[in-house]
Amino acid sequence: MTSEMAVVGRPAIRKDALAKATGQAQYAADVSLPNVRLGKVLRSPYDHASIERIDVGRARELPGVIAVVTAADVPGKLLFGPLLNDRPALARKVVRHIGEPVAIVVADSRGAAEDALRAIRVDYRPLPAVFDPRAALAPDAPLVHRKGNLVSDYDIGDGDLAAGFAGSEVILEQEFSVQRVSPAYLEPEAALAEWHEDGSLTIWVSSQKPFEDRAAVARVLGLPPERVQVKLAVVGGAFGGKEDSGIAVLAGLAAWASRSNVRLVNSRSESFVGHPKRHPGCLCYRIGARADGTILALEADVYLDVGAYASYGPAVAGLLTEVVPGCYRIPNVHVHTRVAYTNSPFSGAMRGFGSPQAHFATESLLDMLAGRLGMDPLDLRRRNLLRPGDRFFTRVAVGNTAESLPLILSHVAAARRRLEAIAPGPGKLCGTGFALCTQSMGLGNGVPDDSTQRLEWLPEGGVQIYLGAPDLGQGLATAVEQVAAEALGLPFDAVRTFGLDTQVSPDGGATCGSRMTYLVGNSVLLAARALVDCLLDYAAGALDLPRAALSYADGLVTLPGGARLPAAELAARAADEGQPLQAAATFSFPYPPETTPQHLPIGMPHVMFCFGAQVARVEVDPELGSVEVTDVVAIHDAGRVINPAGVLGQIEGGVAMGVGYALYEQMPRRAGGGWVDSFAEYLLPTVGDVPRHVESIIIEVPELSGPFGAKGVAEMPVVPTAPAIANAIANATGFRGTALPITPSAVADALRRAGG
Repeated sequence: MTSEMAVVGRPAIRKDALAKATGQAQYAADVSLPNVRLGKVLRSPYDHASIERIDVGRARELPGVIAVVTAADVPGKLLFGPLLNDRPALARKVVRHIGEPVAIVVADSRGAAEDALRAIRVDYRPLPAVFDPRAALAPDAPLVHRKGNLVSDYDIGDGDLAAGFAGSEVILEQEFSVQRVSPAYLEPEAALAEWHEDGSLTIWVSSQKPFEDRAAVARVLGLPPERVQVKLAVVGGAFGGKEDSGIAVLAGLAAWASRSNVRLVNSRSESFVGHPKRHPGCLCYRIGARADGTILALEADVYLDVGAYASYGPAVAGLLTEVVPGCYRIPNVHVHTRVAYTNSPFSGAMRGFGSPQAHFATESLLDMLAGRLGMDPLDLRRRNLLRPGDRFFTRVAVGNTAESLPLILSHVAAARRRLEAIAPGPGKLCGTGFALCTQSMGLGNGVPDDSTQRLEWLPEGGVQIYLGAPDLGQGLATAVEQVAAEALGLPFDAVRTFGLDTQVSPDGGATCGSRMTYLVGNSVLLAARALVDCLLDYAAGALDLPRAALSYADGLVTLPGGARLPAAELAARAADEGQPLQAAATFSFPYPPETTPQHLPIGMPHVMFCFGAQVARVEVDPELGSVEVTDVVAIHDAGRVINPAGVLGQIEGGVAMGVGYALYEQMPRRAGGGWVDSFAEYLLPTVGDVPRHVESIIIEVPELSGPFGAKGVAEMPVVPTAPAIANAIANATGFRGTALPITPSAVADALRRAGG
């Protein structure tokens, strides 16, 4: 990738790299305050039970205990949640999953806190529980919530499905299942709440959405939002799991009730059972095609297990529904997606937001269809590929970004040839497979999708960005610093970002949805133009010169006659006068009503998409069934790349996460009850399990409305990895894995059956 620009398109070293590498970075567990007390949460040991009585009297009397908080102590609204206010800050009459918070202890020491937890007496009456989404929707299923177990129901179609299947010469049906997985970030959820004498709070939290955290804390405490200040601590991984406000709410409630500073840090077990996962579920597909491979019809019935509380389940289901047809032109499509409450730990946002589940099924099914037709899977996809001007089944027109698809497919063909030429290891079965993917950008039609940033000229030179959206470690701050530097003609080192603080920073929105480089980058571009205008307006007044006679370029203001004055000099003068030179701008994700279909539920449709593919080579031990992913070639269109180093990091991290999804990770119930809740049982891929060779091929088809043509890339590299690996395993062994993860026992058993 080459660039004619000075900053954009060139690899940039993150400005927080040294602090993170040397341990100086301040995570929520590290922030220092005087007299910090420890908060610990009493959690439900039952999947489903009524609470008959809570007795905290003895616990409150123990030495070192400052406060014990229950639902009865909540001063504001008990229920909160990102989409539906269905989740209690602390359980009041019923617990709906193992790990649900019941009480909070605030104490001077860990020992005192643990003693207090043991001293709390809760009388539970166990209730029937349900753990499967289809079973939960049966008429006689135990009710997780009184209103019923159906959370959301999307029934979306286009074309004539019956006619499509009637015209099909080959019809294939298959059910796929996907598992519950954890974001498995290095840093568990953590928050530090500081109580002030006036009753206001300051909270440091590891979060993807500090402004929404502020609103949730204020709701539960019955405070005006302006009396809750949220500061973003350094985030040690998120992947969607830190879009949830739970830890901030509990810390805020503990500090308010105890009138003290309180830190809450989840143990790994608490993180597993108490915070969101990727949705498990089943996907039942039927596809019809002509003998030449032209796909005529696709039908999908999908059941997602949201667990005990809705979190982002309805939004995940909406996006999953939209991307079921993948990158393909299919005239007759019908997708019915149901989200069900169960008594499982709840699921919410996770990297890909429903797209990994849908693509595992769709891309596996296409390889199966190719096999039934006797076609090369590459030729099948080429025949049905979307083109600019086509329509998704949501009736959204496919834009110019689909120009990348033929390029992606040509790279897939070349990569497959290279990987097929590698000889297998001794005694191993070798195979290659690939999968395409599409990933949406933005939050969807009808959902507020805005971002505001503020820029300020610094008296010592350069520009400060008051970044209103969290950098989660993915490099958002670096990307927007590059955008601002390019827009203002400044060196990269002359631009810096200010840590997010809801009392100082503008509301830049939640960091999610593969939209931040696009959304924040565009708002920074608008703010940069306004900042130049602010500088020139001030210069005209300060120097008593006509505004039209002044111009700006590369950090300098040009005066009549050609003399140049550094922007820093004017900024210093303005600062001395108590008049800082600042400008803010808001960019809204575009959903033009004239081109955005309006017949779908809120949050649908998405109107902007990225495309990519993964090619995988695997070696399988036929006796053990173990699968080694030796090579992955990742091919992704990121639009105009802002920071190549950041894009490569996203791709390589996405590949590793996708390998875990395909082969290792799952959070099932234990045989004796309860859930896998530690890394001793939950298998993550290690450095020895990820591919030895990951090649990234970045295609740059600019998004015309993006900042310098940029698109999103954060979620996309996860999406095609699992189906590419599944297709490679099928190519190597003949075994088609339709349930994730594809375990060694499943592979070995299939090979033994095939061998007679």
